[in-house]
Amino acid sequence: MTNFHFGKLIAGVSPTLAKETVLSKIINMVDVFKISLGGGFDDNNKKYIDTLMKLDNSKTIMLETRGNDIRIKNVVDIKLKDKQKIEVEYSEYAQEHDQKIFIDATFLSQLKNNQEIVFEQSGIKLKVKEVKEDLVVCEVSQGGDLIQYDRVFFPKFYPEIPFLGEREKKDILRGLEYGTHIIAASLTNSKDNVFELKEFLASQNSEKMKIFAKIETEKALENIDELIEAADGIILVKEKLGNLLDEKIENAIIKKCKQEGRPIVITFSLTQKRNNKGCTISETEIKKYCGQQIDCYMLNTLLKEEDTLNMITDISEGLEKHELCTPHESLGEFYKDDENFLVRDYIIYNAYRITKEVDVKAIVSYTENGYTSARLSSLKPQVPLIAFTKVDETYRYINMLRGVRGYKISQSFNYENLKRVGKEMIRIIFKGNISLDDKIIIVQANEIIKDEKTGMINGVELYKFKNI
Repeated sequence: MTNFHFGKLIAGVSPTLAKETVLSKIINMVDVFKISLGGGFDDNNKKYIDTLMKLDNSKTIMLETRGNDIRIKNVVDIKLKDKQKIEVEYSEYAQEHDQKIFIDATFLSQLKNNQEIVFEQSGIKLKVKEVKEDLVVCEVSQGGDLIQYDRVFFPKFYPEIPFLGEREKKDILRGLEYGTHIIAASLTNSKDNVFELKEFLASQNSEKMKIFAKIETEKALENIDELIEAADGIILVKEKLGNLLDEKIENAIIKKCKQEGRPIVITFSLTQKRNNKGCTISETEIKKYCGQQIDCYMLNTLLKEEDTLNMITDISEGLEKHELCTPHESLGEFYKDDENFLVRDYIIYNAYRITKEVDVKAIVSYTENGYTSARLSSLKPQVPLIAFTKVDETYRYINMLRGVRGYKISQSFNYENLKRVGKEMIRIIFKGNISLDDKIIIVQANEIIKDEKTGMINGVELYKFKNI
């Protein structure tokens, strides 16, 4: 029995649910909380972050940029019937209106007749019948209850939207001010998009902040290799990619991320069926992705209190059941890929190799920028990886990695501290259920050229628990 889980869960919770009574029920099951900028970074999101940090300040807050994220601006639910006519109008601001749908799409005049409009969690579909300047007249092709704040899709329609416009820059600045830790960059189509965002973060003294590229367009799929190399992690947005992402392509992307030591996130959409039962990832899918050692499972923003607890509980239980059901794979010698870092990567390679040859209980490591943890995690060890770092941005990042439990340490931390504190963390994780003769790996690899850390080993050591 351990106090540890391998697969990580990312959940977006609507700002309307940013209260302790809701968050306290799910906080131990969720590793990363996502803030969506779909409606702008408002006071509700600030309250959301403050409440989360009050409950558990070790949680990672992910800032999701808008991209082409379009949201309903109505603050009341609307009932729609099949064949009903309804107007959809642009609005930047919240609207107390139940006879017309308001959304923050500035491109309504570009739509054509018969264009489909889909409301994600509500499960409602409209078809455009008449186009005006900032308004379209639609017919309901699939009715139901339209939920406030729901996300809006326009299948097969791609408006021209800049990757990092002034709106996104302002939102990111407010997110940095309020204490977000990781960026999920929407509509990332090329390495140049990633470099542009990194340059902007550097100009705000946030160059250590990690960037996850959201893959949600055909162009992003075409450039997937360069995006895996440029970004700190990849998010596959399955609901937006649709038929573009068949199983063969998906499997190839997951394999490439693991080969390059990059974390991979899979998204799952919560939809509202006609019987009002939500549906999301199935147990079959959980088992499949656990076998591929996916790092994180991302739920979109949950809008109803009962959905939030039920969905997160179901997925958390599924991950716990299947997270170690992994097929045996041959060990690739990745350390030969870059002669500049041959020693670093060979140390990491050997730490993992030992877990396959010796009955090891856990790995303890130190990382500066997250590379050691990410690379070890991508090798799919079947034991907990306890990682220490002095850098806050790295600390938030490594807690998103499969099988990694990260801890923030002081600047004076040395190798003896690493062993002593690592031993105590192992005791906590295994709830004392560990024998004195159980074996523990301790690893530290210099992560950059000419990186010589005083008091660290730049190597691998194998200890019995009693001798640490």
